[in-house]
Amino acid sequence: MTVLTDLALGICNARWGIALLRQGSSQRQYSQVLWGIGFLAAAMAAILGGISHAVGDQSPSTRLKLWQGTTLAAGFTSASMFASTALACTTRPLKGKLLLVIVAKLLAYCGWMAAHDRFIYVIIDYGTAMAGIVAFHGPAALRRSASESRYIVGGVLVSLAAAFIQMRKVTLHRHFNHNDLYHLIQIGACYLFYRGGRLLQDQREPSTNGTPSEVSGKS
Repeated sequence: MTVLTDLALGICNARWGIALLRQGSSQRQYSQVLWGIGFLAAAMAAILGGISHAVGDQSPSTRLKLWQGTTLAAGFTSASMFASTALACTTRPLKGKLLLVIVAKLLAYCGWMAAHDRFIYVIIDYGTAMAGIVAFHGPAALRRSASESRYIVGGVLVSLAAAFIQMRKVTLHRHFNHNDLYHLIQIGACYLFYRGGRLLQDQREPSTNGTPSEVSGKS
């Protein structure tokens, strides 16, 4: 069941990621493109995680390689979504500085996970990225001034609920454990992320005459 729910999560994320990439590319909204890349990385993490569960202890070396791929894909997920938020919610010079921090954070994470495999480090990396995303989208969500921010913050809250259930090892049935329940709830969280991602718009940069310049691709 854990393998099946992991694969279901991966398939949903792949489908939504492709849809976001197509829409973002056609509209030249690079925040949507990055959000879509995050979905595809999340799909890869879920699929590799499902395969590692299927392998079990039959091949420890193969399972280790699959797990390393899972953790790296998770890092790209959080980095892509945080970078998307930077494009959608900030302007220069803050945007450039924030993107540099995100890239440095991703490189540091990849370097660390090359020698470590504990899941707590994945949680720390993902959690800090989600905290940054909420810091930028949260005020707009509270003011109800941006539908995308409400969806995205809602996705973060559902993800937290899923993580809490997983950590508390809530089990509905002996053939449906806390990991399986986590995967299904996370599908709901990702759907909210997808709905928010479809509404993302690249932040306008101030022009030299003091009026906003149009982002490429907007009328």
